[in-house]
Amino acid sequence: MIVFDVGGIKERKQALERAILRRRSRKWLLQLWSRFIKTRDAFRCLSCDSPDGIQAHHIIRKTLYPQAALELGNGITLCSECHNRVHEKFNGRPDLSLPLGAEQGDDQDEWSYLFGLLLDDAKKRGIPEDDFYHLSDEVLGFSVSFQGYHELFDLVNEGKISRIQFAHEIWRSMPETFYEYFISELVRLNFDEFPE
Repeated sequence: MIVFDVGGIKERKQALERAILRRRSRKWLLQLWSRFIKTRDAFRCLSCDSPDGIQAHHIIRKTLYPQAALELGNGITLCSECHNRVHEKFNGRPDLSLPLGAEQGDDQDEWSYLFGLLLDDAKKRGIPEDDFYHLSDEVLGFSVSFQGYHELFDLVNEGKISRIQFAHEIWRSMPETFYEYFISELVRLNFDEFPE
């Protein structure tokens, strides 16, 4: 079993928090964020368990949603092979005028999988989810804006699910807007096919 070094994780978190308060450079903040993510994940890839060539990966890309760049729950440690697989479809700056995932770089199934790996690892190792996998209300709101499921946000506020569990669940589900669009298209096609 992988050991949970609460002291080391707390130290890395505090270093990041101090640097944010002191308004250090973005480059330095991202380095501290990366150190925290790798320490929290016990310096191993959470996908394949390899300790070789590990890198901290932003689940929701910082080019898509810059406000999530330093969120503790928006990072996962991956080895270079697993990290390259995540970026093989598209790794450029997204065109924000296009729907989410239109360029094949933001895949809700992939996000759900990665958030699920974090959730499973936290539970297996007994790491406090809301302390070391925190996602702000803004990030949760970003997810709700694409997916709907406001009731999941209510469950977080009521303390019934953790924020990382919210992220896993909301991206695992097909968005409500998909169903609304699908039903309206189905109705439109049926009425167009059988005019009065």
